Amino acid sequence: MNEPSTLSDILFIAIVVPVAAFYVAAMLKTSPADAPGSRPKGLGLIVRVLVFSLVVPGVLAGAGRLERYDPVPPPVMLLVLFVTLCTVGLALSDAGKRLASGLPLAVLVGYQVFRVPLEWLLHRLYLEGVIPVEMTYEGRNFDIVSGLSSAVLAIFLARSRVPIAVVAVWNTLGLALLINIVVVAVLSTPTPFQVFTEGPSNVLPSMLPYVWLPTLLVQAALLGHLLVYRALWHMRE
Repeated sequence: MNEPSTLSDILFIAIVVPVAAFYVAAMLKTSPADAPGSRPKGLGLIVRVLVFSLVVPGVLAGAGRLERYDPVPPPVMLLVLFVTLCTVGLALSDAGKRLASGLPLAVLVGYQVFRVPLEWLLHRLYLEGVIPVEMTYEGRNFDIVSGLSSAVLAIFLARSRVPIAVVAVWNTLGLALLINIVVVAVLSTPTPFQVFTEGPSNVLPSMLPYVWLPTLLVQAALLGHLLVYRALWHMRE
C-alpha cells in the first residue's frame, strides 16, 4: 500500500473540520436555554462527542495502537463499534430529540452533501494506490448518490412541502448505501475474513488523520439519518 499524499491529507482534514463544526453549532443551537453569564448547558455533551470521535481515535492512531488487524477483533473495529453505539445513543437521547426537532428538515437532509467531496477524495486515494477500487464509485461504493441527492432534496424541502414518504424513502436509501460502503470497507481490511484482495488492503482506519473517517464522518452520516427518522416521526404526531 502506498502512503496518502500530503495534499490528500489536507483535503481530508478540510472535510473533517466543517463537519465537526456543524456538530458543535447544531448542538449549541438546540441546547436548552442558559442563564445569562452561565456556561452553555450543552457544552459537556459537545466535549464528550469531540473526545470520543476525534481526540481518542487521533491519539490511538498517532501512537500506532490501531495498526493490528490479526487476530480478530482488530482494535480499530472495537473502537468504531464503541463510537457507533455512542452515536446511536446520542440519536435516541433527549439531545437527539432536540436536534431532530430544533433543526429544519432541510438542514438535516442537506448537510449530508459532505459525502460528495468525501467520495471524490476516496477515489483520489484509490488513484494513489492507498485503497482498493471497491471502496470508490468505480467499484462498490455508491455513497456519492446520497450526497448529491441530499442537496437536491434539501432545496425542495427549503422551498416547498415534500411528502414525508419521499423523505423517508430517500433516508432509507441513504442509510442502506452507508451500510453498504461500511461493509465493503470492512471486507477490504487485512483480516482473516478479507474478501476484496486485489489491490491494496484498507488500513485507512488505523492511520492519522484517516481514523476520523469511521469515527467522525461515518458517524455524522449515520446520526443524520437517525435524526431524520426522528424528525419524520415527530411530524406524524
